[in-house]
Amino acid sequence: MDLSAGPLAVAREKLLTLGPLRHILELAPGTGDWTKELVRIGQTVTAVDVSPEMIEINRERVANPRVEYVQADVFDWTPQQQYDLVFFAFWLSHVPPDLVDIFLLKARDAVRPGGHLFIVDQCDDLPGFAPAKNEGIFEERTLSDGRTFTIVKIFYHPGVLAEKVRQLGFEVAAERVDTIFYLSGTRSTP
Repeated sequence: MDLSAGPLAVAREKLLTLGPLRHILELAPGTGDWTKELVRIGQTVTAVDVSPEMIEINRERVANPRVEYVQADVFDWTPQQQYDLVFFAFWLSHVPPDLVDIFLLKARDAVRPGGHLFIVDQCDDLPGFAPAKNEGIFEERTLSDGRTFTIVKIFYHPGVLAEKVRQLGFEVAAERVDTIFYLSGTRSTP
């Protein structure tokens, strides 16, 4: 994924303005495209993914000792600290609708007061939660090796998601750029 061009470049540049930071948490980091950017602005990055294969690909691609990898289901994992930044890209659209509020609450709790939440994902024109293009909230994906998987795929309207995050105690800005959006929130201090 090329983060230096097109709509992703806008989100990338906004993300980089948040640094420098001490501790960053990346949820569902995948193959490491965003992890490479996070180590540019963070002293440490904790990357949590359920897939050992993804962790290994990320580890090889990023090759940075400041990244700590944790293999865990993000729904079951509880952070042992609060972070200056909690980040996830193209993950929220895979969270089932009945778990979104719980997941966002967990993400909020991982952000220290005054810290940041940053989300990048695909969006749709419909307000709220729009079903994926096929079969309700599910979409079929075929990998390059021919294996097929059914995944959750939900498109979010950035304004509706921004309001959810605002209600969790963040000052929020959300911007749509073509077919993606980024949401940047700063957690209120007590």
